[in-house]
Amino acid sequence: MAFKLTICCLIVELAFSLIEVHPPDQDSSPKNFIIFTVASENNDAYQRYVRSLRHFGMDNSLITLGMNQEWKGGDMRKAGGGYKVNLLKEAMKEYKDEQDLIVMFTDSYDVIFLTDINEILDKFYKTGANFVISAEDWIWPDRSLKSQYPKIEGKQYLCSGLMIGYAETFWEILNYKEISNTYDDQLYYTHVYLDSDFRTKHKLQLDGTTELFHNLHGTLEELNMGYGNQRISNLKYGTMPAVLHGNGPMHVKLDLNRISNYYPHVFNPTAGEFGECYTCNEDRIDVTENPPVILTNLYVKERTPFIDYFINKTFELNHPRSRWHLRIYNLAPSHTSHLQELINFHVYDDNNSEKFASFELFQPEDIQVKELQALYEYGMGECTKVKCDWYFGLDSEITITDNDVLSDLMSYNKSVITTQLTIPGQYWSNFWGGVNSDGFYKRSDDYFDMVLRKRRSVFNVPYVSSLVAIRSDVIQSKKVAYLNERFSDSNYDVAFADNARRNNVFMYVVNTKQHGHLKKMENYTALHTNNDLWQIFVNPTDWKLNYIHKDYSKFLEFKRYQFPSPCPDVFMFPLVTEKFAWHIVHELESIPNIFSSGQNQDTRLAGGYENVPTVDVHFTQINFQQEWLKVLKDYIAPMQRLVFEGYSSKNDAYLSFVVKYDMRGQRKLVPHHDAATFTTNTALNRVGIDFEGGGSFFIRQNCLVGDAPVGWTLIHPGRLTHYHEGREISRGTRYILVSFNDP
Repeated sequence: MAFKLTICCLIVELAFSLIEVHPPDQDSSPKNFIIFTVASENNDAYQRYVRSLRHFGMDNSLITLGMNQEWKGGDMRKAGGGYKVNLLKEAMKEYKDEQDLIVMFTDSYDVIFLTDINEILDKFYKTGANFVISAEDWIWPDRSLKSQYPKIEGKQYLCSGLMIGYAETFWEILNYKEISNTYDDQLYYTHVYLDSDFRTKHKLQLDGTTELFHNLHGTLEELNMGYGNQRISNLKYGTMPAVLHGNGPMHVKLDLNRISNYYPHVFNPTAGEFGECYTCNEDRIDVTENPPVILTNLYVKERTPFIDYFINKTFELNHPRSRWHLRIYNLAPSHTSHLQELINFHVYDDNNSEKFASFELFQPEDIQVKELQALYEYGMGECTKVKCDWYFGLDSEITITDNDVLSDLMSYNKSVITTQLTIPGQYWSNFWGGVNSDGFYKRSDDYFDMVLRKRRSVFNVPYVSSLVAIRSDVIQSKKVAYLNERFSDSNYDVAFADNARRNNVFMYVVNTKQHGHLKKMENYTALHTNNDLWQIFVNPTDWKLNYIHKDYSKFLEFKRYQFPSPCPDVFMFPLVTEKFAWHIVHELESIPNIFSSGQNQDTRLAGGYENVPTVDVHFTQINFQQEWLKVLKDYIAPMQRLVFEGYSSKNDAYLSFVVKYDMRGQRKLVPHHDAATFTTNTALNRVGIDFEGGGSFFIRQNCLVGDAPVGWTLIHPGRLTHYHEGREISRGTRYILVSFNDP
């Protein structure tokens, strides 16, 4: 029997996979059909509902009751909702005598349509009933009525969120008895249905096998999502429901949110390489012609790697400063002076002609509110004070790489939206695909595909963080807040998401374009002057972004003959940034007496003797050798293989060190061979500005290389063929980074 059932389900599933639903070319609503719903506000959930109707050309049949009116039906998380019945009763007066009129009622905030009116009416007529009500496996709100339900095929118990029938019958149902606005609407319809005489007389029927209506509570496993142009189907009953209802507790609403990322005709994950998003450009707006007024808050909650990049990049983002209010909230005392220097450059420098609409920097001693929930609440509230159109909250853990991120997010015109940010090479992101009953992370079925960008769309998700854009009208509605007693202060972001979910404010993540990523914040030491130099293992993507030359990748496409070659078998390529050069020099000069004396006797070496000594610092002295070996492996070795074909580096270095030539100390270096298969020599400061003279002179080749730009690297054989010397400087101080590779 189990085998036969499995085969049956497979056949049903195959049949459904061949069925496609196409949107109508025009309004397909027949004149003898109307849809009632009740909604007190035009929120995200209601707009989703209307969009599903519009897709099938049925929005002109919709009549919404109670819009922009006080909700009088009580707390719908408990028994209540009689207000809906009374609104319907009043609205149905003008239709009660229309014999051929078909009336549908659905809830709105947790409902989407899956097909058009022609299929809905066809299925209704085939029931032979005058009125059909959706069914579920749960009894609500009075479990004592269980025994009074008649036995039917499929689901046994009434759910009043979805109904369809003749207007005359609906009128009779609505006049079954008088109820208060706070009486439970489902209990009302239950009493109507359980009245056997009334049920028989008016031909009432429950949709037990979900031909028309599917209620999600406790039944998600019954559904085959289909995807693509296929239909959601119920494999248990072999049916294709026309309307989907996320009835019940919050986790069911979230299931519907996830399904509505795909249906109806929202996103097809089976099309193309990354799926096809049908709605990504549906409601987008142009924010460049009349730029909105924005408030951008930067939150530095803790010591942050690459904090200067975070600040500098923010100031580079594309938005007119005259329509841009900016605030920085710094809770990390160790960043105080550095942040002030950056702000002095970006905001107070006279060279910056375009000023922000307003700017404030709050250092730790300026921030009176230390609790994170209260701080973020205050920061978001500033949007109302400055009359902004959009609010952006940026945490310092993010790295932005696209200057259009602000305008891109605003163009989607969502209540709350973020761009997908992940820790490179990991699944950790700034959004969750699902949440558990406590409001914390739960993996959704599609989370990995979203994080890996195998599915690219605009997704409704239950949690966003790190970079959050909020439309000002949502803030003014008081439906989003960071204050939430259910969560600890450190979970301010979880508290925000919980408040949004409870108030039907949808949060979206878009991953169609890469705007940046997240950094790892743990284990960021304070042992050095420039601690970012040691981040190559922890945050390699940011290390590359900050310290590897912008033209490095271009040279990976070069052939050997395309590399600059100032001398035979001496090649040049851009390796590190000026920032790296400055940081490594500054790091060494900040350590007293770190440079060697330049004498032959050298206790740092195994033999205690250096044949050709220099005034230098070995990377082993500052615990940077392993980091440099990582640079050798990831960035130098690929270039070595291009210029010295047939040899592949072992990614080892006998010595890696910074040499200092100074007018008061060592000015030059005598001729020598290097104890290496190949040597790299990287310029760390500017010839003609920081020093004059110097350079590497290759004796056998009779060739001088003396003008390497900062960050550029010479690569040449170390032994036998390239006997060379360091030419004397005539002014200033020269720094170079030398590595003897593959001894």
